[in-house]
Amino acid sequence: MEEKQRYLRWLGILCVIMAAFCLGVFAIGYKDPSVGRVATLAGLIVASAGFFWLAHRKRK
Repeated sequence: MEEKQRYLRWLGILCVIMAAFCLGVFAIGYKDPSVGRVATLAGLIVASAGFFWLAHRKRK
């Protein structure tokens, strides 16, 4: 696996983990959803999808 592809995939996994943590915080009720927190969650999901797409694109 190429180094750049591995790095992009690692960033995608990191974004998924952070998004899951954010969802967990909402689920247990530690913090209420606000505009900023929901925007952060959406940004993490979009970034993760983008990193996985770029890693897959580099493979071809």
